[in-house]
Amino acid sequence: MPLTEFFAFSAFAWIGSFTPGPNVAIAATTGVNHGLRAALPQVAGVPLGFVVMMWVIGSSSTLVLQQYPVLILMMKILGNAYLLYLAWKLCFSTSLADNRGMQALTLPQAALFQVVNPKAWMMLVAATSTYAIGQGDFLNRMAWMSVGFAIPSALSLLTWAWMGQQLRAWLLVGQRLRYFNRSMGAALACTALWMLM
Repeated sequence: MPLTEFFAFSAFAWIGSFTPGPNVAIAATTGVNHGLRAALPQVAGVPLGFVVMMWVIGSSSTLVLQQYPVLILMMKILGNAYLLYLAWKLCFSTSLADNRGMQALTLPQAALFQVVNPKAWMMLVAATSTYAIGQGDFLNRMAWMSVGFAIPSALSLLTWAWMGQQLRAWLLVGQRLRYFNRSMGAALACTALWMLM
């Protein structure tokens, strides 16, 4: 991969990883409600799921998705419906011990969550079609992209979960946690609706 292309891809991967979306909202919420340690499976699972999806998309799915745009629409609708469900659960979580609220994701759950994460699909289809498919040296490019997505993704989730944990003591005062969870749920719902449109 030429250096200019690598820098362009890296900027895309870092910005895409750190900007708000379903993964960072869940990481921050997990940090607040369950602590940084509980978010570590997500920190490992999201990059794993992301990279596996990238290889599947890069190997075959992009061509299939381009030929059958109705599949993209179906994935978008199903993924965003799931995000709205998570947002609903989060909005009604009222305490750190509230079992009705969103629980911390396990590593397999975090990896599989990428399949219904519309932001992951948008980023991966854009990246593989731009930087890997039809560019020559496919395996080398995909290997670089795997590392280029995994590192910023893990660091982003770790940062957001740590920031969430730092807010724990402050949020335990009065109704702050309830308002935080409702705000994060609303942000997740807005993200889902924005991606749906």
